[in-house]
Amino acid sequence: MELLFETIRQVFALSGELTEAVRLTEGGIHDTYRIRLDTGKIYIFQKMHTGVFRNPEAVMQNIMHVTAYLENDNPEMQTLHFYRTDSGAYLYQNWRVMDCIPGRSCKICHDLNQIRKAGAMFGKFQNAVSGIDANRLKPVISGFHDTRNYFDQLLNLHSDLPEAQILTKWQEQACEVFDYYQKHKNLLKITHNDMKCSNLLFDSSGNPVAVIDLDTVMSGIPVYDFGDAVRSFASNTNSSEPDLSKVGLNLDKFRAFASGWLSQTEYSSEERKLLIPAVFSVTAELAVRYFTDYLQGNLYFKTDNPEQNLIRARNQIRLAQEILNHQSEMEKSL
Repeated sequence: MELLFETIRQVFALSGELTEAVRLTEGGIHDTYRIRLDTGKIYIFQKMHTGVFRNPEAVMQNIMHVTAYLENDNPEMQTLHFYRTDSGAYLYQNWRVMDCIPGRSCKICHDLNQIRKAGAMFGKFQNAVSGIDANRLKPVISGFHDTRNYFDQLLNLHSDLPEAQILTKWQEQACEVFDYYQKHKNLLKITHNDMKCSNLLFDSSGNPVAVIDLDTVMSGIPVYDFGDAVRSFASNTNSSEPDLSKVGLNLDKFRAFASGWLSQTEYSSEERKLLIPAVFSVTAELAVRYFTDYLQGNLYFKTDNPEQNLIRARNQIRLAQEILNHQSEMEKSL
């Protein structure tokens, strides 16, 4: 790898000699390394997973448009900076290079004040990118957050496992939010589409620094970003926890995140009613995606063992049930 990294350094015209390369394992899709040079500069070298993102050039075009928009309209928001090759390209054999923003990510957060600030940061980001003309960004993953299509894919696999029965029973309820936006496509906006705890960097004091992983920023369902973020921040565990007795919804975390989010966003009365149903929808959708990936041989999500996506599916099924159990309490908190 050292020879490859040296080639990448030269192609992107980075000054200095390689002194350290550390593989980062938090991401579930790409291969990512933190690279330190003897100049003291730290970069991220990342190879894109083209099995997931089949048009990496389009992904980079979207990101460049989004970051330029944010730098112009919201200069106080720190965002990602990518480097070009001598030919002006942002990719070299599907590798890209960006500055390493100082900070840390986490898969789960327990501090309520930190969660509230995270909600405000994510809400501010969504409010900012919603001003981008949706026609300027390309759909880099076809059918992403198409909840009904994910359920249809699962049904076509004809699994007899109990997880399939549970998810099939939930199909219509889980698809209600998606169906609403299909009927009201004028309400679709540019969204992050992958808002979770690990896609936000925090400083040493626990303050949010920057929203990261902009690969899926494109036209989407606004309330799904809220739902996905709540799914991540308000859970007692991360999605790979195998002990289902530990999986649950923390209402204090939910209230903290929601208060931060709603301080930065506005919704019509109709869309506001969809916020809590969206939490269930995206959680059930992710359970379907994990379970389908398990049945198909783990083609999408990175796994440490063949059963990990099944474990993740069971985890998210348990969390989705908890969300249903507490739906009325969550709605009263908004």
